[in-house]
Amino acid sequence: MEVVPVGNTVVQYEGIIDDSGSYNFIKTTLQGLGYKVAENSYAQFGGGNYAIDWTANKLVDDYMAYRLAIKLDYRGLNEGTAMKDGKQIKVKTGAVKITITAELLLDYLDKWTTGITKLIRPIYDKMNQEVIKQRKTAFEEELQNFKTTLQSHFGQ
Repeated sequence: MEVVPVGNTVVQYEGIIDDSGSYNFIKTTLQGLGYKVAENSYAQFGGGNYAIDWTANKLVDDYMAYRLAIKLDYRGLNEGTAMKDGKQIKVKTGAVKITITAELLLDYLDKWTTGITKLIRPIYDKMNQEVIKQRKTAFEEELQNFKTTLQSHFGQ
């Protein structure tokens, strides 16, 4: 498998936050885009601080796939109250930093690593250079649209 870096992006928000709602929104949005999301780790640091690491994969075809490494880093979450529609409701305040690293995976099934296919792969990649470039560009656009969706979710 060959890993082609596509880019990194960060979304940050501080204020009133619904951490479980944001978690579900991000996961549902990724699934709606065709990604399979796996939670790799959850670490709680105490004092309203915790981090979650996800890997999201989207198969493009039997040779290429998109991979997103996502880290949700919640800091300083505190419970409080706010007024909504004339009623006092419980809310959380704090900050979240969402770091996304995007990679294009070539030969993610490792079909082109042995025998004759290993010799043919450089020719195949060269012949499909334009397709690989188009898919990388499409992935960059999808990453930017996902970032915009997250910013909208947090009211930015």
